[in-house]
Amino acid sequence: MEQWLAGFSLDASLHPHVAAVFVALPVEVRDDLMGDPQFTLTDFEPGHGRSFQVLVGMPTLTSPGKQGGSRAVVLKRRMWRRDEPFIRWVIAHELAHAHLRNEGRYPGEDPEVAADALAMMWGFPRPW
Repeated sequence: MEQWLAGFSLDASLHPHVAAVFVALPVEVRDDLMGDPQFTLTDFEPGHGRSFQVLVGMPTLTSPGKQGGSRAVVLKRRMWRRDEPFIRWVIAHELAHAHLRNEGRYPGEDPEVAADALAMMWGFPRPW
C-alpha cells in the first residue's frame, strides 16, 4: 500500500489520511482502484491567480458498451487544517466518486448522494 501511494503526488500532510482511508476500504473497492492504471490521485494548493491542470487517463470500458468516467481524485492541500473526521470523510467521498466512475450506484441516483452513502458505509460519515 505505502509503495503504491508513494507513486502519487501527495503532500506529506495528506499521505497518512489517504493511507488510513485506503486501509479501511472494502477489499473489492481497494482492488478496483489500485488495479486501475488510469486512476490518479494528487493534491494542489488553491489560491488567487493559481490554476491546476488535472491529467486524466483515457476512458475505459467498464462493461460491454459502457464507457467508464474519470478516475482522477484531486484533493485540496489545505485540507490538513481541518479536523481528522472531515479530512478522512472528504477523501472517502472522493474515492467513492472514483470507484463509481462519477455515477450513482443505480440509474438516476445523484452521484453526490451515492458518494456520501459509500463513505458512510466505509466508516467515514459526513461530519456535519
